Amino acid sequence: MATQHREAALAESAALAPELLTSTQGTHADGSSRAPLSCTRIMDAAERYVDDNCLSELTMRRLGNELGVEAMSLYRYFPSKAALLDAVASRLLGGLALPVPDSGADWEAQIRAYSRSFRTLTQGHPNLMPLLGTMSPNVPPLSDLHGRLVGLWHEAGFHAADAERAQRALQCYLSGSSQWHRTTCAGADPDTDFLFGLDVLLDGFRSRLPA
Repeated sequence: MATQHREAALAESAALAPELLTSTQGTHADGSSRAPLSCTRIMDAAERYVDDNCLSELTMRRLGNELGVEAMSLYRYFPSKAALLDAVASRLLGGLALPVPDSGADWEAQIRAYSRSFRTLTQGHPNLMPLLGTMSPNVPPLSDLHGRLVGLWHEAGFHAADAERAQRALQCYLSGSSQWHRTTCAGADPDTDFLFGLDVLLDGFRSRLPA
């Protein structure tokens, strides 16, 4: 458990301040010179590899080959592949349109903005979707995301338990529809289908708000 917490902390640090750990110029596996490694370079390469291939095919050895370095060089920056993937996911999640607590902005507009940004993320990086499903909910980016959205449901008027349920229902729709529309049920206009489903969901939430 302590190791998992340390790796989560390292992943968060790498995602938030990726240039804090940067090496001097080094060498390729064949001895030729290469550009310096950094957390950013490694995360960029991992993201590209997964986008072009699939999550299950990524290994530290293959990533080292992509960067022209020995796999062991990567462990100076990330203690494990899991820590690297957590950092990649954290960086991607940082681009979501999260609600601003106590901003006074319309709750429905903020839910729509978050929902659209989540769909944009999953459309841009569909092969990383399985990673989001396996991340621990205690990893800071996910716990912060969940907490801020539950807080928004509170502001909308839901009681504590129903605010949690509303967020789980919304996230299930966003995650499920991203995969469903990409594979088994991609209609002629999946974006319109997505927005239709979101409208129906929000209509249901609105009808359950306390009078």
